[in-house]
Amino acid sequence: MFVSSLFAQLLGNGLVQGAVAMLYAAGFGIVYRSFRVFHIAMGAQFVFSCYAFYTCAAVCKLPLTVSVPAVLALSAVFAVLIECAVYHPFARKRCSSGVMMIASLGIMIVVENVIALIYGNEVKTISNQLEPSVVFAGLRFTRIQVLQFLVGFGVFTFVGMAVRYGKWFKALWAMGDQPELLAVLGLPVRRLRLGVMMLGGVLVAIPAMLISWDIGMDPHVGMHYLLLGSVAVFFGGADRYWAWGAGALLLSALQSLAVWQLSARWTDLVTFGVLIFVLMFRPQGLFGVSKRLEESK
Repeated sequence: MFVSSLFAQLLGNGLVQGAVAMLYAAGFGIVYRSFRVFHIAMGAQFVFSCYAFYTCAAVCKLPLTVSVPAVLALSAVFAVLIECAVYHPFARKRCSSGVMMIASLGIMIVVENVIALIYGNEVKTISNQLEPSVVFAGLRFTRIQVLQFLVGFGVFTFVGMAVRYGKWFKALWAMGDQPELLAVLGLPVRRLRLGVMMLGGVLVAIPAMLISWDIGMDPHVGMHYLLLGSVAVFFGGADRYWAWGAGALLLSALQSLAVWQLSARWTDLVTFGVLIFVLMFRPQGLFGVSKRLEESK
């Protein structure tokens, strides 16, 4: 009985983590799908958003009604700066995706070190109070976990409906496949690129605030969530939005299973083991469509 209840609790926690993971997976996937660039700078955006939230909520003591919109706006502006200073100049020179990936890595290294110089390397927390818990279906969750679950699923679903029915998002998908076609059709490529980066920044800022409020942050936490988000995208299928969410949920469930059967130290092994397995045997992802199949239709 104890073993089954422990597994159920771990699975419930994994579901909450998966709901949050869907958002930073979407933040990575939107940029990757539109630009075809491995968006390592997403880790920098995550860290920046964490410390922006810490500065607003813990240092300046601003209420959440002010702190949350301020962080979303700052994250969007930071994303635009990345596009204007790095991605767009490299894209205009028709640099390879490998060169842009290295530049993206440089952004993350610089941001992490600047934040470490300003705030220090120790873990920062926003709230030192113990969160009251609620019981649902025999499982115990803190209120912040409930908020993470609701916000994660809610925001991911809202953006997914926009992707499904919005003309703007269809143009983003076309930009990833045939970017030269957009200019021929007279679509505003520059504004589309800025919109992609702003949306990606907001999608990363939301889980950054939720996670930093729950467990705190340090300057080097960005790489961890970058890897989880990117693995979830490629695990589910890089060309399908809803597959990113499925990949995040399945990956979180597998990590919870690893914690239950092994220990928390094995979660990274499970994460990268899943990535290697998928890339070897199904490179289009679990729910992706093979390029050969698409071309034959």
